[in-house]
Amino acid sequence: MINYTAYSDNFKDLQWSDFNVERLQINTFPVLEDPYHYNNSFTFRDALLEAVEKHTEKAVFKLLFITPDNIHIHKFYGIAYLEGKIVYAFEIEKTPLFEEWCDTILDEDPDEKTLTSSVYSFKQNSFSSQPVSNLKNITFQEHTGAFINHFIPNQFIAEQLAKEKSDFLAPFIQLDAEIDMKALVQSFMALITEKRLTIHPPNNNEAIYAKFEAEAGYPFPQIIKNYLSLHNGIDRCAIMGAEDIYNEWKQWKDIYDDWTQEELLDTYSTNEGKALLMYTTPYWIPFFDLENGNFLAFDFAPNTKGKAGQIIRYGADQEIGYIEADDLVSFFESLRRSDSEIEDNEWFYIA
Repeated sequence: MINYTAYSDNFKDLQWSDFNVERLQINTFPVLEDPYHYNNSFTFRDALLEAVEKHTEKAVFKLLFITPDNIHIHKFYGIAYLEGKIVYAFEIEKTPLFEEWCDTILDEDPDEKTLTSSVYSFKQNSFSSQPVSNLKNITFQEHTGAFINHFIPNQFIAEQLAKEKSDFLAPFIQLDAEIDMKALVQSFMALITEKRLTIHPPNNNEAIYAKFEAEAGYPFPQIIKNYLSLHNGIDRCAIMGAEDIYNEWKQWKDIYDDWTQEELLDTYSTNEGKALLMYTTPYWIPFFDLENGNFLAFDFAPNTKGKAGQIIRYGADQEIGYIEADDLVSFFESLRRSDSEIEDNEWFYIA
């Protein structure tokens, strides 16, 4: 029987004696053929993750690998954060192959009389390390619960992180945006005519709107429904139809869900105070594909100087959202002008 420790609110108060640390032999290391290969660190990480998942038969959200020093820590330890919000603590058995890999990965100077204990943090797609001494006033074997709690993965505190993000956005949410539909039809149809674009006829999008609402937790905004009553995308053009809008929004919603509020908020950048200093929010609904992961979007959580339904630019190449236009009508009018910041060849293909 494997000895697990359930994660709880008072986890940081646990001591070393509260963890029944068992010994684990790692049998997933391949033969080390080239000690200088650039990929060795990732092979080492993957071998440890695979071994723990096989032993526990549970998904590993994060794995800590703690190396020894000559004073406090005399063995190699692992801390696995597993599905089900449980922690598995183990000592790694020193097999010859494990020691060979450690000598390569840790690159310790054999002439040094002292060793520096380090903590490596492994996830499926990440690899990082730091000296244990970086954790001021927290040591592994004297403050074990606090040490483990310091590296807690997002999955263990998902409810808390979601509440932090929700509480931050709540004062800014404005879903009741309005638009002059007559002016929108006029500017949109003038753009279509002048650029000789081909409209995909509008569809019944109720199924998409229902799917969006179930995922978002708020209704698909009426002004976008009104806008999509004019078309379902434009042929050979950046203007998106309902299904593409939902699919792109969902991908960005997944990013938002995975990141913490601290990761999403950029306190170093500035804009006009109209858009939040965020990388993304679920209240930005993309409708115009600038390619390479960049979009223009309706903003339904504007900053204090902005207004609901404003058009913002955000995406892979932007740290935060930037204002593009005050509303959809003025945006389409800007596309008709020769001095538009978005060149014709950036948003539609000239036949």
